[in-house]
Amino acid sequence: MVINKTDNSRAHEICKLSARMLGARSATVALTADVPENQSQPLRLKTRTVIVLLVVSNVLGNFTLSCGLHEVGRLTSFSPWPYIQAFLNPLVALGVLLLIVWLISQLSVLSRVDLSYVLPFTSVSYVLTALIGEFVLHEEISTERWIGIGLIGLGVSLVARTRSRTTPVLRKLGDRRCEGAQ
Repeated sequence: MVINKTDNSRAHEICKLSARMLGARSATVALTADVPENQSQPLRLKTRTVIVLLVVSNVLGNFTLSCGLHEVGRLTSFSPWPYIQAFLNPLVALGVLLLIVWLISQLSVLSRVDLSYVLPFTSVSYVLTALIGEFVLHEEISTERWIGIGLIGLGVSLVARTRSRTTPVLRKLGDRRCEGAQ
């Protein structure tokens, strides 16, 4: 008898009895979390919305932080006072707030979607950041950097074609199904 994801002996016995009642040939039993194979449409939409919020808050947060720090000037001191004064700049403060939104969005998405899907997909922020750097901040971007950014874009498009899998959320024992293996 095998029970996955639990060490509760009572659940073990219930599943064993259920398997026998269902006519399973062996006493192999698995407890499974009730996770649908395909996510429902609202959950996928919510995940995509949070991913968009994650990307936008990352790009705008870094952009406003950069603009604010250009106004503040170079910070090279070991003293904390210049950094505290930098936080008083409205653009720096806005950038920090947007990056807090980014962090909360990241936590939300990573709690329900695979890391291997989220991080490559959200790397589109690198492409958007480079575009803002080029066209808004008038930074010079080398050909090599544009090639790298293009490769990132290609990787994002490949990852976007795959379906995100969610990690099963374990529920209380009463909410689990007991399945007998044949």
